[in-house]
Amino acid sequence: MDGTNITLVKYKSGLGVPGIMGPKLESAVEIATTPDGKSAKVVKTSFEENGREKGKEETQMSPESVVSVLALVEDLQKVPMQSAPGIPDVFGKNTVVLVRKGKQVLWAYNPGAGGCCSGCGAHDEDEQQQVAPSVADDHKEQFANIVDSLSKAADSSFSSK
Repeated sequence: MDGTNITLVKYKSGLGVPGIMGPKLESAVEIATTPDGKSAKVVKTSFEENGREKGKEETQMSPESVVSVLALVEDLQKVPMQSAPGIPDVFGKNTVVLVRKGKQVLWAYNPGAGGCCSGCGAHDEDEQQQVAPSVADDHKEQFANIVDSLSKAADSSFSSK
């Protein structure tokens, strides 16, 4: 039995050039819970301007925070997943999210992955709007709140040491 793994990758605004140059990464946070959901390891990676790894920190998450994180995962699964290849950042958080249990993906959001129309410049704004899915404002707000809460839970694991 596998625990739940949550990965948040924050990048600077703009998705790079698909197939040529990826976005500039700011940080990555991985939260890996134990199968029983009672503890979790948090790994935070920061990146230099050139995209090279600058530093990596690792700590344990408090049991209370693990409970909160797993509740946030349940909430995230209620937000409609946007998974069309090459979509722009429709949630507007400059964050890639992957939640999985073992090899099973529970929820994923990777704007601009594997396609065109993610700010590539080859299409005008009207063409890009046709490709971009419509996301309700309440879903954008839910996504933003969940991502912010997951980030805070991870950050507080380091500050409580």
